[in-house]
Amino acid sequence: MLRYLLNACIYYKTWRIETVDIKEVIAEGSTKKVYATNQSDQVVIEFLDTLPLTVSKQKEKVKGKAEINNAVCAHLFEYLESYNVPTHFIKTQNDKSFVAKKLDMIPIAIVVYNVATQDLAKRLHLDTGTVLEFPIVEMYYKDEKRTLPMINEYHAYALGLCDRKEMTNISRIATKVNAVLKSFFERKKLKLVSFQIEFGRTQGQVILGDEVSLDSLTLWPINEDGKLEKPAASKLKDIAFYKMLKDHIFGTAG
Repeated sequence: MLRYLLNACIYYKTWRIETVDIKEVIAEGSTKKVYATNQSDQVVIEFLDTLPLTVSKQKEKVKGKAEINNAVCAHLFEYLESYNVPTHFIKTQNDKSFVAKKLDMIPIAIVVYNVATQDLAKRLHLDTGTVLEFPIVEMYYKDEKRTLPMINEYHAYALGLCDRKEMTNISRIATKVNAVLKSFFERKKLKLVSFQIEFGRTQGQVILGDEVSLDSLTLWPINEDGKLEKPAASKLKDIAFYKMLKDHIFGTAG
């Protein structure tokens, strides 16, 4: 708690909290929109009720998902900040959106696995649900055609996506995010199976951007016997599942 309060003091001295007026949409994905604001160095990120493409290709909506994602995302960004993980989060704007520092986004998606998901298990000939002895970190190039090819650091350098120092910082922060969140979720009786994060530049620094929400995290409940309970695909389209995860995260699960 002391660490959190000290970091909060530093944060408020660094960033002035001013009134933010939303302007035009500057980016839009399947699950959120990004708006320009009257503050040139800030944006507003709004969550949508639309399910991520990894869950549904039909643009299905789950009413109430946006509010849950926004609450979880703000909570986790603030928690990571308390462990000195630099993020773009500034404050909650309303029930569905938050204010963030405007970043020059690095077009690389970092995916970290602690457990073999169905896709990873198929590629590596493992059993789905195998707990990995060491986290697997993968990188995907967010190209204009949105084909998301898997790359490594040498591809990133050759394509001019980032330099070696930035890659070192990305790897360091991703590893720390995994360690901090893994421990956090285990105390909440949840297993951090995998997650996707993105990074951007601001004032010569690489920091965590985009989102850390239930759309970018794969969480499996841990039962009373300590075993993982992989949710059925149908549950991922049910608001009750999102509410259950939120209750675990905020410590209100019955």
